[in-house]
Amino acid sequence: MIIYPAIDISKGKIVRLQKGDFERKTIYSNNIKNQVYEFEKNGAQWVHVVDLDGALSGKNQNQKVINEILDTSDCSIQLGGGIRSLNTVEEWINLGVSRVIIGTAAIENETIVKEAVKLFPKKISVGLDLMNDKVAVKGWTKIINDRDAEYYFKKFSDLGVESIIFTDISKDGLLKGPNIDKIKYYKNIIKVPLIASGGVSSLDDLSKLANIKVSGVIVGKAIYDKKIDLNEMFSIGNKC
Repeated sequence: MIIYPAIDISKGKIVRLQKGDFERKTIYSNNIKNQVYEFEKNGAQWVHVVDLDGALSGKNQNQKVINEILDTSDCSIQLGGGIRSLNTVEEWINLGVSRVIIGTAAIENETIVKEAVKLFPKKISVGLDLMNDKVAVKGWTKIINDRDAEYYFKKFSDLGVESIIFTDISKDGLLKGPNIDKIKYYKNIIKVPLIASGGVSSLDDLSKLANIKVSGVIVGKAIYDKKIDLNEMFSIGNKC
């Protein structure tokens, strides 16, 4: 199981939101390079980076900071937020991003994921952010009500994406533990790896996720609120 420490960026700083609400934003650091170094030093292989401003606006808003991460880190970078076109996917891959996450565009553009998987094999993940089994898009400001999330999990699995990242919005940023039953359910209906996100608060939560054999887990607020030891966290991932 791969542990993905999260760096959510807004206005060039590391922040965490509660349930995706920009009005409930906590700023943790403006020294992103130091934070990435801490992750590397303690055993990180990947870093999960999200341009929160880009997710809202539909275009990259923090390219300078993301470029600094790419230039200085030996970790593989998984990037999402505001990636709405094949040109943008290609630009980030050319800059060194190891895996691009398509979220809103995956839902609103019928062909982008299929084309991206064909053009950039093993480089494309889809982010499905759920509220009550419905997918949310545009920085979690719009709920897609015409289909249940299960349809999208199966659709993108069948297209052969590298992974599906499932974020439980109701759990995100609250440190109340992940929804194990729901994560297990979606994991079992797809044929590609599932990465879980939302609610991780302890090493015990990570062990529970390892037991249901998810491919990876994204950890954010628990790190920044020092609820979890970095070295122990990555050790759990490496054992699985």
